[in-house]
Amino acid sequence: MLEEKCCSKLERIHFPVFQPSTPDPAPACDQVPRPPELAGSGEGERLKEKETVGHTPGDSTSLSLALSLGQSTDSLGPYGDGAEGQEKRPSLVDRQPSTVEYLPGMLHSGCPKGLLPKFSSWSLVKLGPAKAYNCHTGLEQPGFLPGSAFLLPWDVVIRCRSEEEAGLSEPLDGGPSSWPAPNKALAGKRGGVGGLGRGRRRDDVARAFVGFEYEDSRGRRFLSSGPDKVVKVLGPGGAKEPATRVLNADMPLYIPSPAQGRGLKPHYAQLSRLFIVVPDAPLEITLNPQVQPGPPPCPVFHPEQTELVLPPDGLWVLRFPYAYVTDRGPCYPPKENQPLASYRVLKGILRANTASTPPQ
Repeated sequence: MLEEKCCSKLERIHFPVFQPSTPDPAPACDQVPRPPELAGSGEGERLKEKETVGHTPGDSTSLSLALSLGQSTDSLGPYGDGAEGQEKRPSLVDRQPSTVEYLPGMLHSGCPKGLLPKFSSWSLVKLGPAKAYNCHTGLEQPGFLPGSAFLLPWDVVIRCRSEEEAGLSEPLDGGPSSWPAPNKALAGKRGGVGGLGRGRRRDDVARAFVGFEYEDSRGRRFLSSGPDKVVKVLGPGGAKEPATRVLNADMPLYIPSPAQGRGLKPHYAQLSRLFIVVPDAPLEITLNPQVQPGPPPCPVFHPEQTELVLPPDGLWVLRFPYAYVTDRGPCYPPKENQPLASYRVLKGILRANTASTPPQ
C-alpha cells in the first residue's frame, strides 16, 4: 500500500471509530418500527426476529434502550429489567459509544449521540518538527501553483511574567544568549525606553503558520489568504499577510480555480487540507474543524473528536473529507449557478491559548 511506503512511520492523531463487540454489528436506523398490532402479522414476526437475533431474549423496550446506550441487554445493570422506580437513566452526554450499532455515514450535527462510523473520513498527520517548514521557500511539495505554497504567519502574544521578574532571569543586553532560537518564542518588550518599569509585563510572541489548501480536479494546488484571495508570493521573505483574516472568517469549501483553462464551464477547487505549524513555545493551539457542505438545512460535519490540542513543535496537516455523506446520501457539490457562500468552513477552526506551566 502507498501508506506503508510513504507515511506509515509519521506521527498521527487517530480519531475514534466504531469498535464492535459482536461479530455481526448493524447500522443504526433512526426509523421507529411500528407496533406489531398495527403492522401485518408477517411484518411483525420479522421485526421480532430482527430484535432478538444475537441477543438475550427480553423485552423489546429494554433492547431498544440497550442499543441506544451502546450496550447489550446483559450489561444494562439496573436499567435492564425496565422496572418502574429505578434511578434516572444516564443522559446522552454521559453515554459511551455504541459497540453494536455503527453510524452509516459521517458524523455531523444531526447524528444521534453515542454512534461512531466504521472509519474516519478525516486524517491528522505530523509531517515533521516546526523547523521542517521554511517560510522563505514555502511547502516543498509537488502540484502547487507558482508562488502559492506559502503559509501565513500567525503571531500570538503570550504574557508570561513582569519585566522585573524577567530581568532577574534573562539577559537583556543583546548578547548572543538573548537571541531566540528558530521557531522559538520571540522576545519583545512593551513600554518606553527609559528602563524597566516596575509592574510592567513582558510579552513573548510565538509565531505559528497556517495555510488553507485548495485542490481542483486536475491536481492543481494552492493556498488561500482569504475567502476570495489566493496566496501569491513573488519575492523573497515568504507571505506577509497575517493569518488572522482566514481564521476570523468563514472560509469557502469551494472556490473557482485560478487556472480555469479555455473551457466556458467554471472549474471549482475544493478545500482539501489545513497546514498548521505549531512552534516550540508555551502555547496550546486547539483544532476544531466544522464544515457545512451546503445551504441549510444541511448539517455541520466535524471529526469524531473535537477540540483537539495539537502538540508543540510540529508541522501538522489536517486532510478534509473528499465527500460529505449522511445516512441518507451524499451532499453534492454546487452546480454552475449555485452561490458558493453556503458551502463553507465555519470560523473558529483554530484557537490559541497560553499553555499552563506545570508546577515545579
